[in-house]
Amino acid sequence: MYDCLQDSCSDFSFAVYDAVGRKRPLQGSLTATLLSADSSLPLQDLINYADQLGYSSQLDESGLLTIHDVGLLDALNINSRFGQHLIISCDLRRETPVRF
Repeated sequence: MYDCLQDSCSDFSFAVYDAVGRKRPLQGSLTATLLSADSSLPLQDLINYADQLGYSSQLDESGLLTIHDVGLLDALNINSRFGQHLIISCDLRRETPVRF
């Protein structure tokens, strides 16, 4: 990691495994908006699909849908299934680094 104030660089590492030895997954928020304003049906379809997968979602008044705590494989499946009708963005991360 680079510190621009101190003009220095330091390494950091992630805890790849949790306390019982399972790999920590990449998770984050997925957002989707309509590609065209013709129909909001693709957003409703995505809300229903996310509900079936067990994710909580939120649609704001501007038409931005946010799905919370999405995993990598589900994000890829959502993009594959809905990417032709929606603009999809996703930010996936592991937990905060353990040591700096």
